[in-house]
Amino acid sequence: MGGKSVRRLPRISREHILNAYKAGPDAVVSLVEYLQDQFQAALDELGNAVAELSETNEKLIAKVQALEEKINKDSHNSNNPPSSDGLARKFSRKQQPSGKKPGGQKGHEGTTLAMVKHPQHVQVHQVKICNGCGRSLQHEKPRGYERRQVFDIPPIVVEVTEHRAQIKSCPHCGDLTVAAFPEGVNHTTQYGTRLKAFAVYLKNYGFLSYDRTAQALGDLFCIPLSVGTLASIDQRCARRVEGVVEEIKQKLQGSCTLMRPG
Repeated sequence: MGGKSVRRLPRISREHILNAYKAGPDAVVSLVEYLQDQFQAALDELGNAVAELSETNEKLIAKVQALEEKINKDSHNSNNPPSSDGLARKFSRKQQPSGKKPGGQKGHEGTTLAMVKHPQHVQVHQVKICNGCGRSLQHEKPRGYERRQVFDIPPIVVEVTEHRAQIKSCPHCGDLTVAAFPEGVNHTTQYGTRLKAFAVYLKNYGFLSYDRTAQALGDLFCIPLSVGTLASIDQRCARRVEGVVEEIKQKLQGSCTLMRPG
């Protein structure tokens, strides 16, 4: 805000309040009106400060995105020569030894996977031959099981849902009637809500550039999203949350009324 500060409301002493009370109703009304004017002026200044901060924040975000996209460009996604690849330079630098042993440090609380009671899949590995004498154990009943569990992500495959709207002809008037498609199904082919939410998550929460987001979706799901499509999805999402953002701003400004002067 350039060093500007919001004014502090004047503190009215007990003596001034009692003097106004003794002077009669007109004096009390004048005192209250004066305080209202001061409070409104301070609230206006605060609103201007919030708007100025919001504008500055938007400019900083734009600068960060521009720098991020510039940093993420290499010889694979731009006309830059391989010698300009920042990632290659990063890995070519020798790291200075820290003097610490590899792995978790002393005092660090580790995270260990806990076995679940009901796994989705169970694979039984049979004992066929005795390790001692080499005889067959094929028909012996097991005395128990030693368990180990592997946590992994199942193969992710994009599913295509086809919506078919019935077309019927009226036997009385001959008019054709087409069933209505579900809300949001507006084009012959389009991306679904979960996929678009995943793209917005990577772009905004993951701080990826549009180029990197498109590359990630292509590598993970084999989805050929273009940078232009990603930008359109991002903009539509921003428009849908405009009301929520405005409501948050209003509540922040309204909370200032709870602040006491002085």
